[in-house]
Amino acid sequence: MIEIIVNGEKQKVKEDINISEMIEVLEYKDKSFAVALNGTFVALKKYNETKINDADKIEILAPMVGG
Repeated sequence: MIEIIVNGEKQKVKEDINISEMIEVLEYKDKSFAVALNGTFVALKKYNETKINDADKIEILAPMVGG
C-alpha cells in the first residue's frame, strides 16, 4: 500500500495504481471533474497511463457554475 493525499485527506491505495483505478477505488461516481496530480492537470485520456506514487498529492475538482 502507498499513502497519497486526495483533496487534503490522506488515503491508502494499492501500489502500481493509475488515476482511473484510484477514481474507482475512492468511489467517485460523478464523471464531471478534473484531476490534478502534484499541481499539474491530467487530461482524461491520460488517466489509464498516469501512475500514482507514494506521497503524491491529488486534487479532484468539480466544475463551478455561475458567475
